[in-house]
Amino acid sequence: MNIIELIPYLKSLHKAESVSQVFLPDIEFDLVELYVKDKLALDSEVVFLNADSIPNELKIELDGVLYENLFPLYMAQEMVEEYVKTYNDELSDMEIAKRLLEYRVNDA
Repeated sequence: MNIIELIPYLKSLHKAESVSQVFLPDIEFDLVELYVKDKLALDSEVVFLNADSIPNELKIELDGVLYENLFPLYMAQEMVEEYVKTYNDELSDMEIAKRLLEYRVNDA
């Protein structure tokens, strides 16, 4: 799943919690970190990682693969939900994904 494909799951807390349980069953929602494989890009693969089992670093290497932190899942979900409320569904999933990445690169 890439960042664009993840956006529909972040539009509500219920959907975000559900997708979190698919990837990390039995891990608390607030402990899920979103990382992207290789680099921050719209087409980068998103992985769900347990914050308690990884180093607290922006970039990590697991099994020889480099990952870069996107956001904690709860934060990404809150941001996407706010975009949806503010723009009344006028933004496409692609536009929301671009805004997330822009925020991560420029402000986070």
